[in-house]
Amino acid sequence: MTNKNIFVACDVSSQKEILDLLDLIHEDISGIKIGLQYITQRSPQEIKELSKFKKPIFYDSKFFDIKNTLVESIKSLQKLNVTYATVHLLNGLDALKAANEAAQEINLNLLGVSVLTSFNDDDLSILGFKDRIEDQVIRLIKIAMDANLYGVICSPLEINMIKQIAPNLKCFTPGIRMSNKKDDQKRTMNANEAIKAGSDYLIIG
Repeated sequence: MTNKNIFVACDVSSQKEILDLLDLIHEDISGIKIGLQYITQRSPQEIKELSKFKKPIFYDSKFFDIKNTLVESIKSLQKLNVTYATVHLLNGLDALKAANEAAQEINLNLLGVSVLTSFNDDDLSILGFKDRIEDQVIRLIKIAMDANLYGVICSPLEINMIKQIAPNLKCFTPGIRMSNKKDDQKRTMNANEAIKAGSDYLIIG
């Protein structure tokens, strides 16, 4: 893996910030990830403007809704020139299959969000889940596989387990940290560890 397997997380608010950042780094990255902080404040035209860097755009919306709304939300991305979009695997198999069919019609790759890297076992328990993180991830990965999604968003700690269950799913891994610095991420690795574990793409930033 080289720096060509890195998606930079552009979690900024202004168009000038993101354009200035990408002017500096676009030749050294694989793609551009835009999250809710950016998406909710920028127009469709501004999102399309990012295409000038000729890098795949990863629309990290984490869609989670009833099936019809989910499908229509996926269809709405057709004119944004995005390559990837995220959906929560908790949407369930039926909704994910329908969403993936809609995505394939517009040449969009769907990535399923397993368990957020800010969660640990205690957080799941508070929400009423009886499984440990690893068990919940396994359950969700099997749904992603059955829905024929392109890939999953997962903690680097779970890559090896996922590859054993669903080797064809691409693993996009946030939770990449250069040190043991404490922040809102709880299930992390550094970049070298994630690469060795088998991450297909690192999400850094």
